[in-house]
Amino acid sequence: MAEKLKKALGLIPLTFYGVGTIVGAGIYAIIGVVAGEAGYNMWIAFVLATIAATFSALSYAELSSTFPKAGAEYVFLSNAFPKKKVIPFITGYFITIHGTATFATVLLAFAGYFSGFIDIPEMLIAYALLAVITLFNLSGIKKSSVVNITFTSAQILGLVMLVVAGITSPNFGNVFQHKFSLGSEIFTSVAIVFYVYTGYEHMATLAEEAKNPGRNIPLAFIFSLVFTTVIYLLIVFSALALATPEALASSGSPLALAGSNRYSWMGPVIGVAALLATANVSLSASLSVSRMMYGMASKGDMPAMLSKLNKQQAPWVAALVLAAIVGLFIPFGQIKLVASVSSLGAMLVFAFVNLAVIVLRYKHPTLKRPFSVPLRIDKFPVLPAFGVIVSGLLATQFTWEVSYFWNRGNAWYNRILSKFGKE
Repeated sequence: MAEKLKKALGLIPLTFYGVGTIVGAGIYAIIGVVAGEAGYNMWIAFVLATIAATFSALSYAELSSTFPKAGAEYVFLSNAFPKKKVIPFITGYFITIHGTATFATVLLAFAGYFSGFIDIPEMLIAYALLAVITLFNLSGIKKSSVVNITFTSAQILGLVMLVVAGITSPNFGNVFQHKFSLGSEIFTSVAIVFYVYTGYEHMATLAEEAKNPGRNIPLAFIFSLVFTTVIYLLIVFSALALATPEALASSGSPLALAGSNRYSWMGPVIGVAALLATANVSLSASLSVSRMMYGMASKGDMPAMLSKLNKQQAPWVAALVLAAIVGLFIPFGQIKLVASVSSLGAMLVFAFVNLAVIVLRYKHPTLKRPFSVPLRIDKFPVLPAFGVIVSGLLATQFTWEVSYFWNRGNAWYNRILSKFGKE
């Protein structure tokens, strides 16, 4: 029988966890990439990605409050398709690989910003942070939560400073004078930007450690999504007021560049905020993916060793195996490619999660749901249906290189897990 995780997280730490994961992963890691794709129209990509993410966020809120377990997506699909074990099994692997790619992406982003302060090889920096983050994970959820809240507060302060600099810039109004368009590059950008919203699903893996999950998990989802959407749009407009899309795209630390264009001292300040943000997301990814592995191992769909807890009640074997797998992604060193792999995995999982909401509304209409996705026609929930369609359409926007990288990542993942064997 698997050991139990301790309930230690209230609404505030859950919301900080969601905000820290979403904001850190997106703004600091891929804004330069999106600027290169969509130019001055990149704000449109953020708006469309927000709409797309909202459908799935509401579905996550319903399912997380109904099934507050560490396995998250794996548990949702197990309840929706109890006789088709392959569906929750594959979904669990998809979200784990997605989380692993997210972890690697923000490690690379951290290394890019850190190398701007000290001339150290980026690969070495990424591996060093991987080791530190894993140690924090092993120290237990309470200590990790304190670190998360501290880092999130610092990174939000840095972003607010950049927003003030952008809004007060003489060029701020010029951002809205460029011609708007909805070309193919916008939809490609939406698929990439979608990655920045994938942080919210990590909260679902902490549901088993949440106090009053029926209330706190849905509220944390909603608060995190609303707050981060406002921050994202303000940052996009501010960055475009302070630097051209071409300059943002060519910089390894785009927001630091934008800040330094306004005030020379702001570049280093934003750089420090970026370091805290990306380190914070790394911690969030380590916590969530290790708990997904723990949840699947508890049900017998991963090696039983992954369900073992240490004295701090952290899934220590899962955390160490995760670190080994992430280490395989780091050498690729391409944020756009690794972030795209993460987005593709998230979209496939989100399609299944939205489908689970629809199926459960028919299979178990009387199931106790502390939170329900609004808007339905009889038993049919409309918004989750949109979530399935949007996730599926966005998944078609990636190149063959992303699919190849995804397949190789899956092969490495299974190879490492096989070394442990089932007990």
